[in-house]
Amino acid sequence: MEYNVCQSVLDFNKLDREVASEIIEFIDTVAFIKNLISSDRKYTKDLEKDDLGRVKVDIINPHILEDMDYFRSAALHYQRFKKYTNLYPNSAPNSEYSKFWKEEARRCRDGYVRELDGEWITGPHYFYLNYSPILRSVTKEGSKRAERKRDFPDVYDGDYLYFHYINQAINVGKHAGLLKKRGMGFSYKAGSDLCRLLVLGDTSTNTEFVKAFAIASEKEYLIKDGILNKFEDNVDWCASSTPWPRLRSKDSMNSMVWEMGYSDSNGLSKGTNNSVIGVTTQGDPDKARGKRGPKIYWDEWGKHPNLLKAWMVARESVEEGNYAFGTMVGGGTGGTEGADFKGAEEMYYNPGGYNILELPNVYDKNTNGTSTCAFFFPAYLNRLGKYDHNGNSDVLGALLEIVSRRVYIKYNSTDANTLVQHKAEMCVVPQEAIMRREGSIFPVSDLKDHLANILPDAPKFLGAHYVGHLKTTVSGSISWDKQELHPPLRNYPLKDELDRNGCIEIFEMPRRLTDGNIPIWRYIAGIDPIDSDEGNYTNSLGSIFIFDTWTDRIVAEYTGRPKLASEFYENCLKLLKFYNAIANYENNLKGLFQYFDTTRNLQYLCDTPQVLRDMDYAKGVAFGNRAKGTNANKMINAWGRKLQADWLISTAYDPFEEPEVDDLGKIVEKPSILNLHRVRSLGYIRELIAWNTDDNFDRVSAMGMLMILRADREKYEQHKYSEKIKTIIDDPWFSKFSLKNPTKIINPAKSISSLRYTTNKNIEK
Repeated sequence: MEYNVCQSVLDFNKLDREVASEIIEFIDTVAFIKNLISSDRKYTKDLEKDDLGRVKVDIINPHILEDMDYFRSAALHYQRFKKYTNLYPNSAPNSEYSKFWKEEARRCRDGYVRELDGEWITGPHYFYLNYSPILRSVTKEGSKRAERKRDFPDVYDGDYLYFHYINQAINVGKHAGLLKKRGMGFSYKAGSDLCRLLVLGDTSTNTEFVKAFAIASEKEYLIKDGILNKFEDNVDWCASSTPWPRLRSKDSMNSMVWEMGYSDSNGLSKGTNNSVIGVTTQGDPDKARGKRGPKIYWDEWGKHPNLLKAWMVARESVEEGNYAFGTMVGGGTGGTEGADFKGAEEMYYNPGGYNILELPNVYDKNTNGTSTCAFFFPAYLNRLGKYDHNGNSDVLGALLEIVSRRVYIKYNSTDANTLVQHKAEMCVVPQEAIMRREGSIFPVSDLKDHLANILPDAPKFLGAHYVGHLKTTVSGSISWDKQELHPPLRNYPLKDELDRNGCIEIFEMPRRLTDGNIPIWRYIAGIDPIDSDEGNYTNSLGSIFIFDTWTDRIVAEYTGRPKLASEFYENCLKLLKFYNAIANYENNLKGLFQYFDTTRNLQYLCDTPQVLRDMDYAKGVAFGNRAKGTNANKMINAWGRKLQADWLISTAYDPFEEPEVDDLGKIVEKPSILNLHRVRSLGYIRELIAWNTDDNFDRVSAMGMLMILRADREKYEQHKYSEKIKTIIDDPWFSKFSLKNPTKIINPAKSISSLRYTTNKNIEK
């Protein structure tokens, strides 16, 4: 592939193999990266113009920026002369001095166009570049050390796209949302725009009585290295360096209220009366109500409890009918300890439901714009030292540094969360930003890659499943019926599914012996039951998984919430009969046991696993409901999740798969496939990715019960096999022979995995 002039030339043959492989995967699977590095990337002269002579900016397929110092002439003048103009101050309206500042104010409000070719930047971007000094990293040639220095921002293509995205949202009456890398300067940009609104107003026709807001869940997110302290620094800069309004009738960081104006000799309020107000919801979404103004900035999406409700409450204040007279802008960074990113994730991947401007999702792997999302600011944009004078990012050079750093962390840290944290904060794709730093032992990164590989061809992938229900024949046997009475539930969390009954989804039909029977204990199950008739009015679902112990694979699932709990129990029973399976279940609720007891089917529920008693997770002799299944608690649930995690990352094994042989008769080694790559339940994959300690994950709970039963059976079979070997060795007949190489005796602990995949008949042989 040929790349454009902004990219580094990489010799992949000389790179570390793992580094090269990951970079190539990003190039092959992320459409936005392809667009940025393409040799066919357009220039300004190639773009279509609008009615005002401005180029039409394509957010997802951006052009190469040229001569961008044109848009920061005021900042360059200040850097050279320590003032914005050499003109002598003159307050006369028609003086050159007054005309200069009026023109600067116009550019800050309405944007600035380069008439030569139609290139342009928005008003907030112009103000940010020329009137918002920031603490930025400055490098020295020949040194890896960077210093933090207060100076004007450089032009970056990431910032260019960010400001145009917000402007496009405003023009169509929508809001703006973004997921971002750590350190993209969101608080600086938001603080700069709030300063612009306070000092100059919004547009040339809206300069007075403008109100703007900054909202966060906690005050510290706004005033401790947040939007408002950066905003206040910017206001002070404008007051000391420009002739624009500077008198403030209200100015309090403690109460988070600022207002431009003054009182005349009669005590009357004068001036623009523009204001900026900080708001903290502190767990009460209704505190976002009544905030009316042209801009509302939401900081730290990932740390905002009840974000979805607070956002919808605030929408009522800035929208009327199909029109929006105010724009809300929200942003968040992944990898924050203790963060609940559920709300931010929902709004990012389903922006239309929250009136956020939708973009084709070209940012994730293998999506290619087939779904929608909000704006994404990846780590490969504007990386220090990896962009040119005009702000065009060297994406390939940035990826080389990012991936090399990841590989180094991978092999030089003992804490598994270290790499997860780094990926979340310096994210290449949105799915990495949504990773939680702590609380999950599941292989989230691998699961996300697996899901990304499935989704582009989801119809074909799901088309191999049997979707329908089981019915009881006249003879009493259970048969499959492909009629879909209800749609399957495959999302997590549930979205607009009005019908939450769910249906049975079979990934592999039961396998039988030559006599037509299914061996007992080949199939096992795990159940997370329900106990009340709540129907479609709850997000809590019942779930059962069927598992093939011979192939170590999930073969069937039913997850849903029928109107009656007994309907769920009946579906579970039919599945168990269909596979001749034994189930472990959470016996904290009594309804399932009572149903199976009443229908005389207790043989399909396992006794409390002995492995739990051996580990002191269960004690005493129980009876009734407590004699069956597992009484789940925090400790047992944690062990169930660990068993799942271990199984997911174990190498997949298929005893029925014939080895591939080359022309010389040698077995061809195939790449290792993990068990997680054989998981076909989209709902289960999504729950594993989203798992946290605070929410309800029914499929994960059901699989926890299943894995405990699987561990119990493995221990039982291992003990049984060990006793068999011991009996043989102790046999007088066996003692007649001299064991010259006793190490060749089978180790029961190592052979147990293969033992699972043999029939009882083969075991006897």
